[in-house]
Amino acid sequence: MKIAIGGFFHESNSFNPIITDEKDFIVFHKEEIFSNADSYIMAKGIIEYFEKYPDYEILPTIFAKAVPNGLISKEYYIYLKEKFFEYIRSYGKLDAIVLALHGSMRIVDIGDAEGDLLSDLRKIYPDIPIICGLDMHATITNKMTSNANAFVGFKTAPHIDVYETGEKAAEICRLTLENKLDLQMGLAKLPIMIAGEKSETDSEPMRSLISELKEYEKNDEILAASYLLGFPWADSEDNGVTTLVVTKGNKQKASEVAIKLSGMFKKKSSEFNFSVPSYEPEKALKIALDQSEKLTFLSDSGDNPTAGSTGDNTTMLKLLINEKERILSLNKNILVAGIYDTKAINYCSDHIGETISITVCGFYDTMNCTPVELTGKVIKNWGPFSSDMVLFSTEIFELIIVSKHIGFTDVTMFEAMDIDYINKDLIVVKLGYLTDPFKKIANTSILALTKGCTNELLSDLPYENKDEYVFV
Repeated sequence: MKIAIGGFFHESNSFNPIITDEKDFIVFHKEEIFSNADSYIMAKGIIEYFEKYPDYEILPTIFAKAVPNGLISKEYYIYLKEKFFEYIRSYGKLDAIVLALHGSMRIVDIGDAEGDLLSDLRKIYPDIPIICGLDMHATITNKMTSNANAFVGFKTAPHIDVYETGEKAAEICRLTLENKLDLQMGLAKLPIMIAGEKSETDSEPMRSLISELKEYEKNDEILAASYLLGFPWADSEDNGVTTLVVTKGNKQKASEVAIKLSGMFKKKSSEFNFSVPSYEPEKALKIALDQSEKLTFLSDSGDNPTAGSTGDNTTMLKLLINEKERILSLNKNILVAGIYDTKAINYCSDHIGETISITVCGFYDTMNCTPVELTGKVIKNWGPFSSDMVLFSTEIFELIIVSKHIGFTDVTMFEAMDIDYINKDLIVVKLGYLTDPFKKIANTSILALTKGCTNELLSDLPYENKDEYVFV
């Protein structure tokens, strides 16, 4: 059996003015994925599943991924798409295609990337199974469902079942081919907009809702059941929560189960809330400074790069400066992770060990903040990472400045810069819910409801079709 595989993975925030392009992507061409699978975990799940079955030949195409950001440039997307089709055509006749996609990737002047890709793919391969793994925050469109045979989404947020989702997509493909299944999908949509920070799967009501999905998947006729929550920081007419069920051939059952699961979600919609204490920014900072234990994490949620924000919002820096006297009197040891400012990092790199004054960002997010003047010492710079980084030490906090739009998700960044993060009283991080590496060390987690491209107060965002949504 000849199985073509590929992947496009990006969460595109339409409220972020940055255009995502070649400089932001990691791309693996064809066989490169086999030695780089750890950098594309869903693809790794697909590959390692099929490697257990010697009758299946894996034919890789292109795998492209980037940290969530603004919309992707049309020109760069077309380049990636053309490469994908060049590679897939080179393999000749195929038995099936399995893709590791996000589901909320958007392109300038095109919009829905997955729908665009799948519709062109279906024109070339009208009769073979096309199976796709998706992020839980996929936005399901008619173009997507009309041109694929099955979708299966993550069941965890934070996403810790990425590998397993790749395996599941591959398994559905194998079962379809070996049993000549006529896959059927049923779906139900709700105009509900919900932020990820209110829908973590280890908290209620998502814990119970996901448990129900898993119960339905025990039915021999059901291959996959998914809640695909949409991506609230993209203004798309297709946004909202989609319940999607895949059966071995029973369209009626797929639709009935999807409708039933959707009803359960709607019934529980009033129960969604933040899983950690959340406050307006000024109050959040005051409470964080009052903590007696070390390692309080304060999330600058309105500027979360892992949900596609700019990463250059200065709101929390200004609030820290306003609390200078209190911070000094409490002798608090504070780290800010971090800010995206290429100009500032270039200047700092020429002044290692010196005390200097710099202006940091607010360059992209001009709607919600302005630049900030800082005086401090350039402690260290570090090159061999996903970004150049500088540690800048002011009188009241240390600040990590980065040269690229990246996520602040792991202690490896701190370790690379020899930061004694374990002994910090407060770490202000550009995130929403904490990633697992941070959860493991945090004594306290607080969410600051800052304004930015990932504003948690979704009703404040300038959606064109705001009246059509229910915000929870």
